[in-house]
Amino acid sequence: MVFGYKIWFPSDDEKHAMRALLDWYPLVAQWSVLVVFAAFQLGFLLSWIASKGLEYERPRSPSFNKRLEGQWTWLRKSTQAGNRIAWWAKKDVISGWGTRAEWTGGGLWTVWLLYLSIAPTGNNYIHLTKSFGAIGASQLPLHYLLAMRTPYSPLQLLTRLSHEQLKSSHQVLGRIVFFLFSLHAACYLNLFIQMNVLAKRIQMPDVIFGLISITLFTAISTTALSQIRRWNYRVFYISHVGIANILVVPLYLHVHHIRPYVWEVVIVNALHLLSRFIAHKTYTGTISVLPGTNLIQIRIPLTSLSSTLSWRPGQHVYLSLPTGKHYSTSLSDQFTLRNKTNPFSIASIPVKDKELLLVAKTLGGNTKKMSELAKALATEGGDAPSIPLALEGPYGASAHLPDFASYDKILLVAGGVGATFILPIYRSIIEFRDPEHAGQPQVRFIWAVQRLAETQWAFRSTSGVSAATPAHEDGDADAEAGDDDVAHSLAPSTPIGIEVFVTRGAASAIPLGDNGEEIELAEDDQLLSMEEEMKKPRPGMVLKTGRPKIPMIVDEVFSRGTRVAVVTCGPKRLTGKLRESVEQWVRQGVEVYWHEETFGW
Repeated sequence: MVFGYKIWFPSDDEKHAMRALLDWYPLVAQWSVLVVFAAFQLGFLLSWIASKGLEYERPRSPSFNKRLEGQWTWLRKSTQAGNRIAWWAKKDVISGWGTRAEWTGGGLWTVWLLYLSIAPTGNNYIHLTKSFGAIGASQLPLHYLLAMRTPYSPLQLLTRLSHEQLKSSHQVLGRIVFFLFSLHAACYLNLFIQMNVLAKRIQMPDVIFGLISITLFTAISTTALSQIRRWNYRVFYISHVGIANILVVPLYLHVHHIRPYVWEVVIVNALHLLSRFIAHKTYTGTISVLPGTNLIQIRIPLTSLSSTLSWRPGQHVYLSLPTGKHYSTSLSDQFTLRNKTNPFSIASIPVKDKELLLVAKTLGGNTKKMSELAKALATEGGDAPSIPLALEGPYGASAHLPDFASYDKILLVAGGVGATFILPIYRSIIEFRDPEHAGQPQVRFIWAVQRLAETQWAFRSTSGVSAATPAHEDGDADAEAGDDDVAHSLAPSTPIGIEVFVTRGAASAIPLGDNGEEIELAEDDQLLSMEEEMKKPRPGMVLKTGRPKIPMIVDEVFSRGTRVAVVTCGPKRLTGKLRESVEQWVRQGVEVYWHEETFGW
């Protein structure tokens, strides 16, 4: 007797009945995820119906204090309640430990799978032990699907989420599968000890391959810990991908009844590789280091027939580590092309600029090697030579951003190179707006940088943006600005300039990474002259010094809007402060669209 279960060996008829249950319940576990996808589609439908219904109830003039009454009041209240619940669900339970939505969804899915594992077993301990393993194996194809990094992922199409957003579900499901396999292994080891056959059974092939499988699962779970990822991302990535592909072999050889799920994993992996191969293309462009910064800039000119002209603002690509040489078919170079990659937001609008502009901060690893390559290719007084550059993509959830023209206010907040995501969205709103469309949204773009030189890439490419008169304002002048300035910035149909907040001086060293390594900059006089050049009036720039006062900015934007869109990308400290400030208005019933762009595992 073990926890109310009896260890007994069934007859042939009982074995047949047990096998039927062990085949059926895992299928139920696997295909029940369709309910989740159906819930997504229902949510999209209800959201669309609500937006259409509320269009008739919105006031003509944006005034948050105006009370809305009418036949759709119940719908508005339901929408507000749904927004508050969604906002609550997106908050972390504990910082770095996942969101409430992840814990709630993961907990419910774990309970469901445990129920399917236990329900058909009666009091048969052996049936329970086998059931844990079979139910765990049934989740492997979905687990691998959630990890697919490809524009053609079916889960991305069904959920309208990017692969970065689906990674959290991949992580949660991975922990659940590891938990079920651990129960399976622990129960079997306990059985062998109870039957006094441990020494004999661990020499048999099925047990050997089972132990190899659980050992590999332990290794893949350990290297996926956040501490390992922060310590060395390459160790995590290479071990994760390598073990994930090797794992199918011992699982296949372990027992025959889980082989259909292993074959499904093999098919998913094959489709993943094929789709990534299709999305992986080679271009010709230049790579350079922006003077006085630790930013690398990549420019890829496009022809009028290039398929990249259809890429949307806010999307990103994965850039393979360039060698500066022509394309090679060697195994080492092919491995570099497929695995040594970094995400780069597309900082331009391809269809308008006829080029791909990529900008990233040098943090070590691939970006440090790119910086060294750029310096090696630089010629005295000449342009950087063109080299082959391999890109994979495009990726990102920006393809599912809403129609910003339907909002009263739009607040865009970027920190550092987070502007590479925000700037194309800002430009698309300003430059592609319909001048005859009534009630244009009022846009405010806040950009915090450490040094003014870090903005040079942006104002080279946005010199044609129509904006308010550029100005240089004192440090925390954001707080002391007169009422007239605020009123002007909120005036209808007045495009707002990009408010650039410079938080540091020019002549200090630029840190390369967390290890304290720094990049030696040019001579101080060269830096100062460049800073002086950057301080000249530039179309679209409102220059300020000091840190942006996020709560005050949020209150200014939200005080006169019933529908507000907030899009942000930057350091967690900045986006966290922004989230806290916006949440106060969500609780008051303001209709808020929130999108925070993040990268990494």
